[in-house]
Amino acid sequence: MALMDARDEGELPLQRNGLERPVEPVWVDSASDPERAVAAMTEAVTRDRVAMLVGGWHSDVALALMDAESAFRIMHLGHSGEALAIADKINRAYGKYRGWFKGWPTPSMLGARYGEPLQYLRLQGLWRPPNNRAAVMVENTAYGRGWGKALHDSLQAVGFQVGPPDLTALEQNDFRALLARYRRDGVSLVVMTTTGIQAAAAFVRQFQEEQVPALFIGHGLRWNRDWYAHTGDASNYLLAMDTAMPIALWQQWWVRRYRRLFGDMPSIAAAGLHYDYTRMAIRVLNASASLKLDDLIRTVYRMPYRGVWNRYQFASEPTPNSVSANEVQTGGFMEGFFFPMAQLMEGEARIIWPPRYADQRFIPPPWL
Repeated sequence: MALMDARDEGELPLQRNGLERPVEPVWVDSASDPERAVAAMTEAVTRDRVAMLVGGWHSDVALALMDAESAFRIMHLGHSGEALAIADKINRAYGKYRGWFKGWPTPSMLGARYGEPLQYLRLQGLWRPPNNRAAVMVENTAYGRGWGKALHDSLQAVGFQVGPPDLTALEQNDFRALLARYRRDGVSLVVMTTTGIQAAAAFVRQFQEEQVPALFIGHGLRWNRDWYAHTGDASNYLLAMDTAMPIALWQQWWVRRYRRLFGDMPSIAAAGLHYDYTRMAIRVLNASASLKLDDLIRTVYRMPYRGVWNRYQFASEPTPNSVSANEVQTGGFMEGFFFPMAQLMEGEARIIWPPRYADQRFIPPPWL
């Protein structure tokens, strides 16, 4: 879709020194596995002569690719690896990793900042928890551990009592004992994140089965477009602040067009953001004087890109809106990388915060 639109708008083929240069996409399957991702990337660069990489998923994959790609002096734009460990590597060795452009903010900058909207719900009298106890479950990966730490700090800052997160395997599918403990402990808030849809859906269904009397946040559930098929009505009333949403008319139009073209609802985190980063990559290639890494890097720094879903801006050093150099900067709606909080109901997500973008008021779950 991104390539089709770029062609329709005259951005493809590329224009270089008065000559047209075609763009040939090569699909690199990471298989969500660091070793297989490195092998696939190496083959793409050495055999298929790939000159630029765009997108990707999973922080553990990103951490492996960063090292492998540095030897090829190649740009990787907009990988969705979120973990703080990625930003730390860039800060420690910017010269080595200067071609890696982190396309998802570190959890402390956006994804784990649930404290503020939860405090808003309490101050407005929309949620009246009997206590400030919270429980957190995260996948045992670089992403999960970093996200859990950032969430702990965000919740603690607004008065919640929260201990270390419970670490679980990506392939785990039985959480009943853990949820039973949460019920016995009398927590008022349960938060979980895992990038495996089977694990996430199992947690959601078992939360309902165990009848935990707590507000439930399911971070990352919507990263899989078929989340409702996996959870059914067990996901009703769940809260999440994990992806961009169609707020503006042009975003709503994009979703309708995607559905018309592909016959399915898009995952904005997967389809929408990768659409934007692909379009941005094409702009960078057209604007750069060459395919040399440092020329491409300078071009990215000097031309922020206003996509369908966010404004994407990168800098050569940390900023108030980014933890590291080459990390996409956060901001308000269409001012940076931005997520609203949504409540799920019957397979639909409705914005409840910030109030200026809200589709509806928060609906307290009937079990509270």
